[in-house]
Amino acid sequence: MLRGLNAEQVEAVIHEGNILLTACPGSGKTRTLTHKIAYELEKNVDSKKIIIAVTFTNRAADEIEKRIRNFSMDNSNLWAGTIHSFCLEWIIRPYRCYLDELKNGFSISDEYNSERIINELKKDYGVGFFDNVSTRYLLSGEKEEIIFRELVDEYHEILSKDKLIDFDQILHYSYKLLSTYPKIANILQNLFQLICVDEYQDTQQLQYSILSSIMKAKGNCKMFIVGDSDQAIYGSLGGVAKSHEEIELEFEAVFENKELTGNYRSNQKIINYNKNFQTTQIEIKALGLNVNDEAIIKYDTDIHKDKIIEEIAKIIKEKINEGIPENEICVLAPNWYLVIPMGRRLKALLPDVKFDAVGLSPLLKNKENIWFRIARLFLVSPSPASFIIRKRWSTELLSDLEGYGITLFEHFDLKSKKLLKIINSISSDEEDGLKYLEHCFNQLFEKLEVVITENIQLNEQLNSFIEGAEKRLENSDFDLSRDIESFRKMFKHEEGVVVNTCHGIKGEEFDTVIAFGLLEGKLPHWNERSALVAQKLLYVICSRSKRVLYLFSEKGRTTQSGRPYSATNRLARVVHDYD
Repeated sequence: MLRGLNAEQVEAVIHEGNILLTACPGSGKTRTLTHKIAYELEKNVDSKKIIIAVTFTNRAADEIEKRIRNFSMDNSNLWAGTIHSFCLEWIIRPYRCYLDELKNGFSISDEYNSERIINELKKDYGVGFFDNVSTRYLLSGEKEEIIFRELVDEYHEILSKDKLIDFDQILHYSYKLLSTYPKIANILQNLFQLICVDEYQDTQQLQYSILSSIMKAKGNCKMFIVGDSDQAIYGSLGGVAKSHEEIELEFEAVFENKELTGNYRSNQKIINYNKNFQTTQIEIKALGLNVNDEAIIKYDTDIHKDKIIEEIAKIIKEKINEGIPENEICVLAPNWYLVIPMGRRLKALLPDVKFDAVGLSPLLKNKENIWFRIARLFLVSPSPASFIIRKRWSTELLSDLEGYGITLFEHFDLKSKKLLKIINSISSDEEDGLKYLEHCFNQLFEKLEVVITENIQLNEQLNSFIEGAEKRLENSDFDLSRDIESFRKMFKHEEGVVVNTCHGIKGEEFDTVIAFGLLEGKLPHWNERSALVAQKLLYVICSRSKRVLYLFSEKGRTTQSGRPYSATNRLARVVHDYD
């Protein structure tokens, strides 16, 4: 189980107590985390206790589960997902009966629905579209927002009327349950063997407090916390990069502080360049097979915004012709307003190249909406390769349906296989992707003998799902295809050139990284301008690259008042002999 790990990684994996692991980019953080999980699963093969892996994104959770499956291990005692999924699965759904706000049922207000309500209220209250409105809660239970408090109060009233809760309320109600009923924390403490937390540096205080409530209860559960304070880029969303001492104070426990300092991702030239943006003094050495490969670092401040798409398309073609796989190339920008048109135009310029781009997916990748979970079972075709993951999705769906008061196959042992068999038996001749899904949905619930319209929450989630997808399909800025194959492609993200935001590619790695829009006011955004924020964003961007890095602070972009954007100050100050 320890084969292939270096000495630092082995120490972290076999340590019996709590671990705070600081891991520089490319140091094998995910590898170490998954080996730790596998080590614990193998060590306690007869135990019924659960290992929890709390990840920053659903994609990271899927990657952990994929790697554990590659060990050919029984992963039935592993649960991986985001903090919001964790709270829903282990706290809110099992114990919602204790809260008046939730005991009569609830649904999740997905990203599309919450944004829609907030944007409509902004118009009513005369608030600017780009003004930040916080829906987060403080530990006290008070709302964080002060300036636009009336708007937020009305937003919550709308949610309450429709029996909806948003992502921030998931955290709020979870902490309220744990604080009000300590026995819940006691149950979870004794149910869990190990809680792993990935990307701890972007964890909100309320999230820390939820986990610490569990860890402070009496029991033997341990923690394995991994991250890098240099990559803390969610401060504007409440992320807190706690120090070793602050972690021990938060959890009231001793944590062994360990580091991973070797970089198996990037060429030493890339690593040395990234030192310009490091805030810690950790000395990082290249240990990968590409340590002596030729690296390229270019920075262009002369190109005009109207020429940059053609220039990036040219770089992509050059790299593909050199033999670089499409999924080893990444194009990124500070925000999706820049990314979406870039993805659309690159797709038009390079029709033979596959892309995994923000905005090219007709469906919002929102795993908290039950209809997204059902849709993926119809969009990922049955095959030996997909069987395990689809079976897991089927199991999750059964649990989700129970949350809506729908219990299936009460006297059937292999419920997930039975549900999967029903789903696999359903087909549709619809060529339009959305109509295809609606047809499949209707067939599924007819076979399950469930009337969707009679379940108010389920029906509201369906309406939100369909409406959100329809809006994306109708939006000319997205220029999306409606055919069913385009819908299926959204689950084949490993195949194409990645086009995403600098936040969206966190944790990823690529041979070639092409970053544009590196402009003061965009990176960082006007609302969070500081040299430190810019420094950490640039560190995340540049450290994604294994060997090739193209940076663009293009000319020609202007503010709404017509003032031209200039290059990000923190980047412009770097003295480097660019290629």
